[in-house]
Amino acid sequence: MRKVILFDNDGTLSDSVPTVIQATNQALAARGYARNTDEEIIDGMRIKTSARMLRHIDSDDEKLGEALAEEYYAAFFSRINRIKLFDGVADCLNLLRAQTLILGIVSNNASDIVDTVLSQNGIRSHFSIIIGEDNAEETKPGPGGLLQACRLLEVQPSQCIYVGDSLSDSLAAGAAGMPSIGVKWNHHDKIDIDSLGFTYTVKTPDKILSILI
Repeated sequence: MRKVILFDNDGTLSDSVPTVIQATNQALAARGYARNTDEEIIDGMRIKTSARMLRHIDSDDEKLGEALAEEYYAAFFSRINRIKLFDGVADCLNLLRAQTLILGIVSNNASDIVDTVLSQNGIRSHFSIIIGEDNAEETKPGPGGLLQACRLLEVQPSQCIYVGDSLSDSLAAGAAGMPSIGVKWNHHDKIDIDSLGFTYTVKTPDKILSILI
């Protein structure tokens, strides 16, 4: 059995993708930029937020990217109380903790946003660490955030497993030498999860525990 289970948050634990889409387009519209499609925004979520915002406007102005990221986060926070967990996630986490497993988060979202979402849904206490784009040594799809989590938790990558919902998650886990689980309950992304290179895939949260034992 694995010692540590690391999770992505957006689209994996919390149903936050609609909020990401709304906040992104609000930030873009406030500066007169065109709205992006849902698919364009979801695809961009695999990279750092400032880079993602520049991608949405086809720019390489780093200062503008940072400003847009701040405005995106402000729009996101104004909607954050709407974000709920996917069905079955809380029960799954309770079962994992009952097995004395250590849980952590490695996300490309800001760590304070992840902390708030987990806290308002009553599951923050399950997680020993939260690594977000603001405190990660490297954002996904690079392996740096996952390897950083391993060092902080004093485990080897082979003793961990990463749970996510995107190609970025699969690539990061693979590069870190860590097995991975791809989840299928995020209905916002039409990509076939089975095609993304995860070690395992699951349709419902309760199936995670059966993989770990």
